[in-house]
Amino acid sequence: MIFKILSDETTKKCFAFFGGFIRAIGGFLTVLTLITLLTVFLQHLRKGSAEEVLMGQRGTAASLKAIQDKSFATKLQELLNDLPSIARWKTLRGTGVMPQIGDALGKTATLTFLSLTFSVVLGLSMLLAAEYRPKLAGTLETIASGINTTPIFLVGILFIWLFAFALRLLPSGGDDSTKAFVLPAITIAFKFGSRLFLLLLNYMRELDGRVFILRARAYALSDTRIFMHKLANCLMPFIIFWLIETASLFSGAVIVEALFSIHGLGSLLLFALLQYDIRLIFANLLVIATIVYATSLLQNFFATRREALQS
Repeated sequence: MIFKILSDETTKKCFAFFGGFIRAIGGFLTVLTLITLLTVFLQHLRKGSAEEVLMGQRGTAASLKAIQDKSFATKLQELLNDLPSIARWKTLRGTGVMPQIGDALGKTATLTFLSLTFSVVLGLSMLLAAEYRPKLAGTLETIASGINTTPIFLVGILFIWLFAFALRLLPSGGDDSTKAFVLPAITIAFKFGSRLFLLLLNYMRELDGRVFILRARAYALSDTRIFMHKLANCLMPFIIFWLIETASLFSGAVIVEALFSIHGLGSLLLFALLQYDIRLIFANLLVIATIVYATSLLQNFFATRREALQS
């Protein structure tokens, strides 16, 4: 009987695992399909392929007519036929697509890691100040709310003036050294750290009414131990926050990268759109969508895990 119960539970877990795996693959294939259709639609806005458009003025009347007669389905078929050789794709300038994507991905990943690290330091520092100086909690919450609602490009312009021109402590832009990433990372962390502080502060206020916190106070545990207990229970919301902000940075890095002259994925996508480089657009969108989709899957997993622990 025991073996039968264990067997049934194992079977359920296996079905749940494979069901989740199939849903994840299906979701990614859906994302891939949408990216393909979007790329072909961008290509269809102008007649012919990107190379043919650039060569069109030197083409013959017959070749130009053949370009104009290409349908959406034809261009979609051409892209699908070209997809297996994506590793060997070339840009309109003749350089490899994947080396450019790899270089841009490394710079965006560096910016993301530094930004999230600084945001954790800032958010936890504000949380400690609010916990041990309760009179400052309201003021810090107001300041963090104001920062959270401020557009990030305004924060970036202020920090460029302050740290690069007034104090001359950090370079105003570029990506040739790690020091060049500090100022844009601080700019992002200033906003994300405030958001993390507001998230953890509200969650800790909810924990104050939980039984284990009330019991800890009844046993006269120190404020430090109680704070550490509450902070440990904030681990799951913190992980979810980290994943959400990682996805938002990779999907919306173009503003910060353009402001600080960082040649990351956002700047590369903007350049590809301006140059109408279809292959570079598709590869860039594919990488960004893959990262965002992967972080979304992890976020859903931890959110489900959190709900299961609370129930």
